[in-house]
Amino acid sequence: MKSNAWHYYEFFTNNFSTIIRVFFNSLIIIFSHSLNSQVLSSGLQFHDKLNDTTTIAFYKLTRSANEVFEWTDLNSAISFNSAYPRGYNDGPVWKGEGTTVEIHGGVAGKVGKFSYQLLPVLYFSQNNSFDLAPESQSSSSPFNYQFTSGIDWIQRYGNSSGLYLHPGQSEIKFQNRKLIAAVSTQNYSFGPSTFNPILLSQQGPGFPHLRIGSDPFPIGKKIGKLEINFLAGLLRESDYFDNITANDNRYFNAFFMGYSPAFLKNLKVGLGRVLYKQTRYFEPEDLLSTIAVLESNEREGLTTGNDTFDQMASMFIDWSFPAVGFRAYAEFAKNDFTGTTRGTLVEPEHARGYTIGFQKELITQSGGKINIIYEHTNLSRNQAWLWRATPSFYSHGVNRQGYTQNGQLIGAGIGPGGNSDQLMVKLNNEKEQSIGFLFQRIENNRDYFVTSVQDFGKHDIEYSFGFSLIKKLQSFTLFSEITLSHNFNRYYLEDATNLALLLGTSIDL
Repeated sequence: MKSNAWHYYEFFTNNFSTIIRVFFNSLIIIFSHSLNSQVLSSGLQFHDKLNDTTTIAFYKLTRSANEVFEWTDLNSAISFNSAYPRGYNDGPVWKGEGTTVEIHGGVAGKVGKFSYQLLPVLYFSQNNSFDLAPESQSSSSPFNYQFTSGIDWIQRYGNSSGLYLHPGQSEIKFQNRKLIAAVSTQNYSFGPSTFNPILLSQQGPGFPHLRIGSDPFPIGKKIGKLEINFLAGLLRESDYFDNITANDNRYFNAFFMGYSPAFLKNLKVGLGRVLYKQTRYFEPEDLLSTIAVLESNEREGLTTGNDTFDQMASMFIDWSFPAVGFRAYAEFAKNDFTGTTRGTLVEPEHARGYTIGFQKELITQSGGKINIIYEHTNLSRNQAWLWRATPSFYSHGVNRQGYTQNGQLIGAGIGPGGNSDQLMVKLNNEKEQSIGFLFQRIENNRDYFVTSVQDFGKHDIEYSFGFSLIKKLQSFTLFSEITLSHNFNRYYLEDATNLALLLGTSIDL
């Protein structure tokens, strides 16, 4: 019997020329002027929040145009998963088993106080078959997630290949000084986390939304800077969740605030709150739900009070010391409504999640930089679930699709009950070349393990080792990644090993 390694070798030998031809044919486009944009990656690229001074808490992938018309950069990539789907913080693109080809590009411009950006992504997913989790009795689709209330977190998008178009990082925006109003499908991330923002991340596809907010603005020389953003949007169910059309859409509402005090240089603190509910239960007063939930207590026979909403909230601290190239950060989150003030004070750990991390930047003698980033995230429940209701993160009894958009999470990619440790070392030299190394340990859904598995030898844990190389060649950037992952007891059953490869380019047009 041939080994898995031999099958991988045969696949690349038989398909290598086809993959390369498809990839480079997608790049034969010539333009003259462009806007810089960032292609979404699978985990080995990162947003340098130590040196980003454009925001306090609300991060996005692109910047606004300066001309009436500009071409954006053309970003393309081919990726491959050998055994099962895998991808983190890659936005709309879903990297299934097999080959995925993606192209990001478009146009942008600015006229007075108005600006626009049309930056869609087109991608092809081979979506080969692999061993799915055993189907639970309550599941309506074998392709859906089979654990923790069966949220709309897709294992596989059907049983065939597909070509998909998503609006990507598109936006129409009005800006008057610091005040912003925009209609968009952009991906944002909130807070200091590098790998696993808890409330809002770039893990899944952006969703249509209205943004009313600001860039950081001064509130007094001795007070500091403030940043406020409000989002109202629409989340949609995937085609692989259920057959009930009445619950296909969810109203999303969020409030994010960041503050940087003048008297503590480079300190950032912030808080955020997100709520979502099925649109069939929507009322006009729900627009104010991030301030106060004012809805009625009865919905189509459900006497649920505020439980027609699911909510999460978090606060963070992020302190940078640029002179020595160091920042430390932490985020503390609460899942769902936590009851009375007394209950919260007595048991603050109920329904909590948290992230802690640091980033250290070293300058080499030749002028290069070495970034070291470590981050730990814990979204698994503590013992409070034994004596009071404690839902897993991103799941809810009424909003059964959970915190998802079209089958993908929009919070931390490790998912409900997950916890992780991630260590990345990135070396950038003066020749505009970077090399990265990544170690990941991800425990999948410890909540389900504790309540339903309880077998010492059946923890679902994945260890991954990754390597990346980025090379800048004038207006042309090449990037590549290779990640080897071993998943102990995948779906609490058997081990699986996945080889993930990515080859991409960014053309500065």
